[in-house]
Amino acid sequence: MAVQALAGRLKSPYAGSVLAFGRSISVALASGAVFLMGTPAVAAAGDRETLSLGPLPPGSEVGHNDLHDTVVDRAAPVLRAARTQPTAARYATADGLSVEVTVSSAYPYDPAADQKLVDFLASREHGYELGSLRVYVGTPTEVARLCRSEHAVACYATAEDRVYVAGETVHGVPVEYALTHEYGHHLASWRSNAPWEALDWGAKYWASEMRVCSQVARGRLFPGNQGAHYLEDPGEAFADGYAHLHFRSSPWQYTPILRPGRDAYKAIRRDVLRPWTGPRSRTLRGRLGRGRGARSMRLRLTLDGDVTARLDAAPGLRAAVELESDQFASGETLSGGQAFGVEWCRRAERETVTVRVRRRSGSGPFALRLSYPG
Repeated sequence: MAVQALAGRLKSPYAGSVLAFGRSISVALASGAVFLMGTPAVAAAGDRETLSLGPLPPGSEVGHNDLHDTVVDRAAPVLRAARTQPTAARYATADGLSVEVTVSSAYPYDPAADQKLVDFLASREHGYELGSLRVYVGTPTEVARLCRSEHAVACYATAEDRVYVAGETVHGVPVEYALTHEYGHHLASWRSNAPWEALDWGAKYWASEMRVCSQVARGRLFPGNQGAHYLEDPGEAFADGYAHLHFRSSPWQYTPILRPGRDAYKAIRRDVLRPWTGPRSRTLRGRLGRGRGARSMRLRLTLDGDVTARLDAAPGLRAAVELESDQFASGETLSGGQAFGVEWCRRAERETVTVRVRRRSGSGPFALRLSYPG
């Protein structure tokens, strides 16, 4: 296993996705997710809506049970199409950030509505990543064209850090819900779940809380698969779990094993406000030789991810390094300067791992340097 280092922002490898009710639609997108309704015609442009900070309007169709989509494994520069209004403006939030907003010229110039949109986004649970967001507000027809589907209500392009959203409710999907769901994708694109992509697996604390790693190993979840296994895609479930954090009464349409509850919401908030920044480390030191054939220590794992061990040892000393819990064991024989690692999926909320170093040949001091997710 090649252990990935945490070095800045991670990006998703998937090309794009389309969400539809009761059907599959093929499209080509710049990297992102698109929020759609499966009716055959796009609504004509109406009045741009001023966003509400309250609950969703009664009768919202968000959360229909036969939500489905497909993923395209190639990108096309469709989200870089010419904007209908070339000038963008930045609007400040109360906590000192700012968001770039570009609005279609099909809507009247209304900086107060732009500020209200930014105020709405700032009312969502957020961190530093809000200041990197850009939003394009278009008519339903324009957003459908930019997102390359006649059914599009909103989409998110990771390469641009941009949400494309209709400025009005389309086919029952409120602008507020579409924006919040897509912001969940933006949030994930600025979080780490190394060695996995947070856009596909969800951010670290949520993914660990929901046992995404173990469920993937069992064949019950399919990260980044927004085709046949869209409802079992943890990346989409994370984005919609984030939306449900703000709209608790909306029905849950994804796999029941990812249905959010108190602990899931707590994990999402931690991913937002105190995100995981990288692994912890500990060092086991000792001396191996005659009469000192083994040394051990215990690690308590509370998160899923890479566990790596590097042995620094006296010349000629070879030792078996073992990692073992109640349900899993792994190990290798190492010489000084060598290392090995595993992707560790916890089987319990707090899993205790015993780390052992056993002498194979030679003698002398050693230091076993351990890195683990937390």
